[in-house]
Amino acid sequence: MDKKTLSILKKVYANENGSYNPTLNRHEHKIPATVTQADLEILSSKGLQPNNFETFDHDNALERLLKIKEDKKLTSGFATSMFLKGLTGEMPRARQTLMSYLYLRHLYKHDFAGKDTCEICGLPKVETEDKTHQLYTYYLGHSWNELPLHYLIELEEALTFDKPEITQADRNKLTELLDFIAQADKKETPGKLEQRIASHKILDQTDKYKRYGILQTLAECGILPNPFIKPRYEAFIAQKDLWEASKKLTTSFRSDIILPLGGWKGENGVDKERCKEIFDAVQN
Repeated sequence: MDKKTLSILKKVYANENGSYNPTLNRHEHKIPATVTQADLEILSSKGLQPNNFETFDHDNALERLLKIKEDKKLTSGFATSMFLKGLTGEMPRARQTLMSYLYLRHLYKHDFAGKDTCEICGLPKVETEDKTHQLYTYYLGHSWNELPLHYLIELEEALTFDKPEITQADRNKLTELLDFIAQADKKETPGKLEQRIASHKILDQTDKYKRYGILQTLAECGILPNPFIKPRYEAFIAQKDLWEASKKLTTSFRSDIILPLGGWKGENGVDKERCKEIFDAVQN
């Protein structure tokens, strides 16, 4: 994304400068006076107009996700290429796509089960989202694995991009990161790992939460293993099973870092064979 567009989005979304609309059950952002009509036209031309709300229901969201799963463009090569470009900091927006792809990898058609959130897939029964606000977080370089509805918003835009061209330098960055992680002592927690990465400046254009997102993606790949739950690369993980597994995290390293990364410790190491399996197939 060009700096001008990102700067306009920051003016709108950097602060909670809006208000809650109880009638529509949503938070609406106020357009600051510093955002001109010309600025809004720039955003609209890129499909990023503020307060771009859409109401999703479980069945429709699931149907759209399954349709994306069948899209020939959404290959492991596309998703991993995006991640590598995001990892280097060259294309921060691309960090989320591999996480989204991993969720789709074993997703299947099913009926809603549960109350407000599906106990199978984690999609909401009904929810309204500002799609531009969510995409803005990805353009900042964040990546998340908590709310599956956001994968739909992310992938529908990601598939409008061309597959990035991967260089040896891109691959070297991943190798550098994994070699660095492998130096962890046996008791190192995800939080301590993030701090160590930060102090050695291993990942450019990242803050604490962006680094967690990158590490969480590696955990969902199974490259950072954990003893509590399978990574999404290997199997579909029902939301109710994820909730149950999360209860097993011990207090010594339980925090706001959720599974699967929350279950990793230095003694679990780095699965470099899994890394080769996933990333060595990336070609242009």
